[in-house]
Amino acid sequence: MSELFLNLENKKILITGHVNPDGDALGSALAYKIILNELGIESDVCFDIKGSLPSNLNHLPFDLIDDSVANQYDRVFVFDCGNSDRLGKYEYLASEAKEVVVVDHHINPTFGDIKIIDTTAASTTQVLFREIKKYGYEISKEIANCLMTGLVTDTGRFQYSNTDSEVFNIASELMLAGAELTKISENIYGSIEMSGVKMQSLIIDRIELDEEIALVTSFVLQEDYKRFGVKESEVDFLIDVIRLVKESNVALLVKEQIDGTFKGSLRSRNDIDVQLVASEFGGGGHKAASGFSSSESFEKIKLRVKKSIESQF
Repeated sequence: MSELFLNLENKKILITGHVNPDGDALGSALAYKIILNELGIESDVCFDIKGSLPSNLNHLPFDLIDDSVANQYDRVFVFDCGNSDRLGKYEYLASEAKEVVVVDHHINPTFGDIKIIDTTAASTTQVLFREIKKYGYEISKEIANCLMTGLVTDTGRFQYSNTDSEVFNIASELMLAGAELTKISENIYGSIEMSGVKMQSLIIDRIELDEEIALVTSFVLQEDYKRFGVKESEVDFLIDVIRLVKESNVALLVKEQIDGTFKGSLRSRNDIDVQLVASEFGGGGHKAASGFSSSESFEKIKLRVKKSIESQF
């Protein structure tokens, strides 16, 4: 039986993941929350969210996410997060908990008493799906939609190199369970507000291609969000726009944060391991898609990324 479903009675439980959760972190955490609800086990779902949750993920049951937390938890379940500092303001709850269970598909998690990890999996929801099946639990339509969201976002609509036959087999099972793939894909990728489209055109105009190492880059500033009236959470899709440049093998999108630091997103379409690049900044992810944070300037970040890529030739 999966360790995710053992000895949960009379425990104070927290479900969480990385700061500003994406489709995979939200999908896996909320799927697990729904299962615990159905089992009659109380739990809190909390994330450190800077700003607001992205509207293109509002097909998920956001109402299950709590605004407040307890003083302490017996068990903390962490989804899609391999470093405790990426839990943000809730890191202390993990450090003070009696037990931390980490479910992830990223390389070398640095914390957790129990680790359910598969670095070959395309998404954390894929790892969770296996555990649910191991437990013999029947997946409902709502759970299927949550799990499918993680699969769709972390495979780039089943286009990234991490999409294998198991991913399609899982997607098929989820659709049989009621997952609404068309609705999910349309909400995430198929509709953008007019202001977002205009901002996208600015970011495209800023694209630069380093032909020597096939690196394409662009950036977003805080003033851009204000100018177009766009929330930061609404532009996560932009990295997929940047990576469309045919001559590129690696894409880098750097977004300025409110405190003046930068958040970088990396995508690779060949043998370049962007997880290694992100690790230079203390970030992480997996070979084809990773992210990091930095207090350095955009130009310095670009230079460090370039040198890291060159070291892999």
